[in-house]
Amino acid sequence: MIDILTLSTDAARLAQIMDLVAGCGNYRTTRVVGDASVLLERGDSLDLFDMLIVDAASIDDYSLDSTARLCREHKHLTCILIAPDASQDTLIAAMRAGFRDVLSWPLERRSLEEALLRAQTQHSQRNARETQLVSFVSCKGGVGTSFIASNVAHALSTQRGKRVLLVDLCQLFGDAAFLVTDETPPSTLPQMCAQVERMDGAFFGASVVHVSDSFDILAGAGDPVKAADIKLDRLEWILGLAVPRYDFVIVDVGQTLNPLSILALDRSTQIHLVLQATMPGVRAARRLQEMLVSLGYTPSQLRLLLNRFTRQDERTRAALEQMLGMRAHHVIPEDARAVLAAVNQGMPIAKAGGGAVARGIKEIAAQIAGNGAAPAREQAKARSLFARLRGDVVQTGARHVAS
Repeated sequence: MIDILTLSTDAARLAQIMDLVAGCGNYRTTRVVGDASVLLERGDSLDLFDMLIVDAASIDDYSLDSTARLCREHKHLTCILIAPDASQDTLIAAMRAGFRDVLSWPLERRSLEEALLRAQTQHSQRNARETQLVSFVSCKGGVGTSFIASNVAHALSTQRGKRVLLVDLCQLFGDAAFLVTDETPPSTLPQMCAQVERMDGAFFGASVVHVSDSFDILAGAGDPVKAADIKLDRLEWILGLAVPRYDFVIVDVGQTLNPLSILALDRSTQIHLVLQATMPGVRAARRLQEMLVSLGYTPSQLRLLLNRFTRQDERTRAALEQMLGMRAHHVIPEDARAVLAAVNQGMPIAKAGGGAVARGIKEIAAQIAGNGAAPAREQAKARSLFARLRGDVVQTGARHVAS
């Protein structure tokens, strides 16, 4: 998989380009609204991208100079220009500035697909490792989603030997970091969004919690008011920088479907629906499933995860699986004493001697580590984020899932 950075001063055209890129194959994309000059001060951040697509409403010396400087400073970057004028003079000027391809607007999918394939062939050796992003979503509040997400991330790191980032995107009282460590986060998502212009490798490394050499945490807002400072375009840039650094990125989405959570879900190879086997949980899971399917996520991406399961829940489980048309991929048993001991100490359940709960977490981590990324053809079927945001379903999904 190659990482693509798409740049345009026109947000509407940028959304159309992202739609076309999504239909061309399995590419990881990040968008920035602005011109090439906004990227010049972002340091080594561009080293994580393989391709830069520049949508230029017009060609002028300033924009070409900025792009030429980017190409000189980041020689691995394959640059593609989209311009309304594809004349011979434009081609010559673009090639001198460092562009490898020049595509005309309106953009044709076939020409874009061919350009992307050429770039993918060029960068295949550089991208031998493919990052997987896995999201955990609460069907109702209080079902233990943050606990499971944080402990699965820890298990992937310690037991599977993977480099893992946990992203706390819960916008109520995000406290996932405190479930596996007693360290105070040096920064939070809203604070990072406020300083995204200076975001480079050193700044990112100084902003995350380093639980171990292979496990980092990007702390949540911790306050629903501060969570409003997390802006979509800035979160997309942060994820674009973060994802290529790790083998796995685990996202605690929380209980709300909105543009921020949809951004994470769009990039996920697996989406785990966390709930308890209760009748209110069954109804909430059904509503969440309907919304996710209507947003374009495929059944193969969805995983049903039952938490705090007891023997008395077998009948409810059968009704749940029948109503949702899917079997529970994982079942975490009830062990309140072990979980409370781990949570109160800010310690992973595996270190607290969690018994059956720790074994269940280990099984989830093993399944995630052993599962390849979703097929490119399947991911390409999903419409882009902004295409879906134009639909009425998001107006419903923006509310809390729980009733």
